[in-house]
Amino acid sequence: MACAFNLNVLTTSGRIPMVDGALDRALGALEWHLCGARRDRLARDEQLSAAGEGAGFTYVLHGAAEIRVGSASTTVVEGDLMFFSRGSRHQVRALAEAELLNVAFSPSVRERPSVEILPDWLVVRRFDNHEPNVVGLLENMARHPWLATDPARAGDGVICGRIALTVVSAAVRSWSELGCAPQRWLQRAKDPHLVRALDALQADPGEPWTVDSLARVAAMSRSAFAGRFRAVMEQSPAAYLAAVRMDVAADLLVHEELSVAETARRLGYESEAGFSRAFRRHTGSTPSQWRIGAVPPVATAV
Repeated sequence: MACAFNLNVLTTSGRIPMVDGALDRALGALEWHLCGARRDRLARDEQLSAAGEGAGFTYVLHGAAEIRVGSASTTVVEGDLMFFSRGSRHQVRALAEAELLNVAFSPSVRERPSVEILPDWLVVRRFDNHEPNVVGLLENMARHPWLATDPARAGDGVICGRIALTVVSAAVRSWSELGCAPQRWLQRAKDPHLVRALDALQADPGEPWTVDSLARVAAMSRSAFAGRFRAVMEQSPAAYLAAVRMDVAADLLVHEELSVAETARRLGYESEAGFSRAFRRHTGSTPSQWRIGAVPPVATAV
């Protein structure tokens, strides 16, 4: 088995051709802020519980473990990498003595269009075989995971962050090349009409966007744009805009330390109360609670 995602394990006997330039664009747009890295050693049947609001990945340095996300579970062994493209609560149980590198990212305001076309999580089997040069960087990071948050030298945190993003990019590339990705995922990244609209929406999420105005940016009729958007993105433009605004809000509240009122105003909400209700629906917490507890530990023993 070369890979897995959302428990639909697929195999392939060869690599599939890439949509011209689309993979480069998709990988180039991925961006997160590294917020932590941990090397965990687990005895057989020992468990970890992790809850991240942003993306992250687990790389198996040694042994084997079961990782459960909600009601679904998958087994990972030495050399496998499991990537979470969005925040998700998951449980890890060692099936034998195991050693894991757990890396967590906090949300970035600019990653959503590319992340939207990825599954919630994916596994690349034998990542060490597919990307040996990248694994060399990963293993070096595993020897000094504390450098991500407590650097010994100036620049260590930045370097660790770039290594982590390189690892994710390589994982997504292998996942795509090995035939594990949904059939249309690169076509989504390549669609020139949607790209124009998504770029405009992402660049100014506080603009009072409507289907009509987005259709004009995409150079399409209203009906054609609405149909294309729903077919490709599997949600309406309004639902997508609301989700983008909440992702941007989460980043602004933490990284720019804006007040709730200023964040609401910047994102086009007429009232702080309306913004707070929308934020709670999206994240499960109020904006103030989010600011206080936005970056949870990468993993804690249970």
